[in-house]
This record gives sequence, C-alpha cells and structure tokens, in this order.
Amino acid sequence: MAIDRRDDVAAPCHGRYEDVMSFENEIADFFGRYVDAFAREDADALSELWDGVGLFPTPTGNFAMERSAFRNHCGTLFSFYRSQGVVRPEGALLSAGELFPGVAQARIAYRMMGADGTLVAEWEHVYILRRTDRWRVSLTIADGEMAAWTAKGVQL
Repeated sequence: MAIDRRDDVAAPCHGRYEDVMSFENEIADFFGRYVDAFAREDADALSELWDGVGLFPTPTGNFAMERSAFRNHCGTLFSFYRSQGVVRPEGALLSAGELFPGVAQARIAYRMMGADGTLVAEWEHVYILRRTDRWRVSLTIADGEMAAWTAKGVQL
C-alpha cells in the first residue's frame, strides 16, 4: 500500500537532489508499509518497524515499551479502532527530514475511515526514526491522536 505524499514534503537540509529524493522515497515507502500493516492488523509486521524499545512522550508522562509489549499493544489498538467503527486507516506523509545521518523525523496525517467511507477520526502524528540495518521508529508523539479520540468522548 503506497502512502500519499504531499508535494511540499520537506526534504533533508543537505545532500544532492538524488539523495533527497531517495531519502523521501525511503520514508514514504516505510510509512506505506506501516499503514499497510495497520490495515492488515499485522502486529508482528508493525512491531518489526520499531526499535527494540520505543519511546512515547505524552502530555501525562513519558514511557518506553519493548517491542514484544508494543506487539501486544497493537492488538489492543486494533480492537479499539474496530470498536470505534474504523475499517480502513489512511496515511499521508506531510513532512520528512533527515536531522542527522541515519536519524529522521516524519509527520503523518492519519484518517480513520468507517465502513461507509465516512471519516471516523483524523489527526497528525510525529515520528523520530533511526536507520540501523533499516529505518525503524524510535519515538512517536501521539498527542494529536489522543486529542482526537478525547474530542469524540472516548479514551484511547
């Protein structure tokens, strides 16, 4: 599943045009696989896109989650989304930039769609990724998602 990309995606602040496009394509491909794993409710594939320990700063406190715990958490998220009427997640890469060699940030706009094609919820999510053997999420800031569900009267 390809992730939508906006035409004004921020590029890394250094490098040749070919390198910039390669980076942008890598990040778009990464999040295409990420959204696809969510759509398939594949907790194993999704958790493999994360570092061994993921970091989650939140307005109420920060926490870390090992990959196995995150895999289990994915099942909870899938159930929550289904209970809210979500049948299809959509994602669009809003911006991506290489902060340092092998460290990137990305901002994704998510739209959770219902069975009849109606919008159930939408928000923006920020990720920090690190490339070791491949790109993986190290940290996410999910304040937008938590606010979106709170505005609907439900707690994530």
